[in-house]
Amino acid sequence: MIKDLQEFHHYVGKTIMFCQCIEHDIKWIYAGMHNGDFYKNYERITKWTLGTTVSKLEALDNCDNDPYLHKEDYALLKQITNIRNYWVHNAYVDFVYEKSNEKAFNKVSKRLENDHNRLEKIHKSVEKVRLDVLKDYGRI
Repeated sequence: MIKDLQEFHHYVGKTIMFCQCIEHDIKWIYAGMHNGDFYKNYERITKWTLGTTVSKLEALDNCDNDPYLHKEDYALLKQITNIRNYWVHNAYVDFVYEKSNEKAFNKVSKRLENDHNRLEKIHKSVEKVRLDVLKDYGRI
């Protein structure tokens, strides 16, 4: 359980880091799996939204019926934009301005801990897939 504001800040930072790393890694995975020059593929998709990248990666990953990531992984990946946006735009205001500040803090802290743990797990999976794809497709 997150016990104070300092620890809360730490968890928010790590949670946002997981989101950024996941977004970066799925773009590398897509660029690595897609036909053609890896770096040109990556350059072409750098401006894609996270949602677009996840959808296109899922289709590409499943085209041979031997996907690197599972249905459950894609379900969580599709939620990351909303998770990230919450922690960037709403996390603090959902308890700082509440009359029952401690109760609101505890509620938001539970949500943060849950999101952090889920994203930490998928971050590790996506990172492993990135390395596997780059190796399997001769990109490294």
